[in-house]
Amino acid sequence: MSLYFDHNATTPLRPEARSAMLDALELTGNASAQHSAGRASRKIISSAREAVGMAMGVCAQDIVFTGCGTEAVNQAVFSAWTAGCRNMLFSAADHPASFNAAQIWGCPHEIIPVTRDGVTDIDWLAARIDRWDADKDGRLFVSAAAANSETGVIQPLEQIADMVQAAGGLLLVDAVQALGKIALPAIGADYIAVSAHKIGGPQGVGALYMAPDAPSQALLCGGGQERRKRSGTHNVAGIAGFGAAAKSCADSLAHTAILRDKIESGLSAMETGLTIFGDRAERLPNTSFFAVKDKAGTSLMMALDLADICVSTGTACSSGKVGESRAVTAMGRQDDAPKGALRVSLGYTSTADEVDKFLNVWAKIRNKTLPNRTAA
Repeated sequence: MSLYFDHNATTPLRPEARSAMLDALELTGNASAQHSAGRASRKIISSAREAVGMAMGVCAQDIVFTGCGTEAVNQAVFSAWTAGCRNMLFSAADHPASFNAAQIWGCPHEIIPVTRDGVTDIDWLAARIDRWDADKDGRLFVSAAAANSETGVIQPLEQIADMVQAAGGLLLVDAVQALGKIALPAIGADYIAVSAHKIGGPQGVGALYMAPDAPSQALLCGGGQERRKRSGTHNVAGIAGFGAAAKSCADSLAHTAILRDKIESGLSAMETGLTIFGDRAERLPNTSFFAVKDKAGTSLMMALDLADICVSTGTACSSGKVGESRAVTAMGRQDDAPKGALRVSLGYTSTADEVDKFLNVWAKIRNKTLPNRTAA
């Protein structure tokens, strides 16, 4: 049986989400229609909106359903850009969906560095805000991922939010990796982006929270769905699955910290040259990003794949590219991963037996002696 250890890329569909989607697929009505069939679809969307809002810790009526987390992040950046934020600050721990959008739209921006542990540099940000020129740069806009998708390092959102709010700026929190894994802090962010397939919902559905007083500009224009903030026919089945997953994901990953630590302990006992990135910082409980200096990450990933174990070399949308990890580069840790790194990310389906199998396979691939305490 294959082992799936790539939950940060996408998580297997939860049974509750599958059931909700199948029920929704039995409906015919367009959710924008006023007849009974339309109202039935709209009721499903309303219920899902409440569930997603509860999971995010925000008012459900301020949530806009999107096609993915990337679209949600893009819309937040676009909204701020069109509202006069003429310069933007993005954490180096961010997903490319944020700063790439600014680059493509021609919006000047700067990257907030991270420490060697992968934590957004608060001192740098504070100094930059002190030098902010509203006449030149417009309203302050800061983007920070709640947790980095490669290392799992949790970012200091409370400190960032305090500084941004004191300066009267706008804050985007990309919570795509964090939702369902950690409790999102109540920091009063202006925008929060999430995605269904990271919590056991279907691929192709996301959501964006926009505070009532935050600038809002639709990316998709047309029929005016989602209170004119995101036009397009609703993906009723996908949204239903998102809602069901949101109801089921709370506290479902508490066990993964134990499993993650067992993997890292086993690897450390076998590999004298092992580097675990972000291990001195607070991390998502399910994520380990590591490297051995004598073997390429892609080669190890392929060897594990041949043994029916799915891991990745980093962010899924760039995992097919050969090169350095963005996170490792941002941390200035290239010497610790000269041949690339591997990411193991666990989920609600992960078990201790699977961890034992992973360590056994790793020992065989690397011709190492498996420590007795981790033997299957």
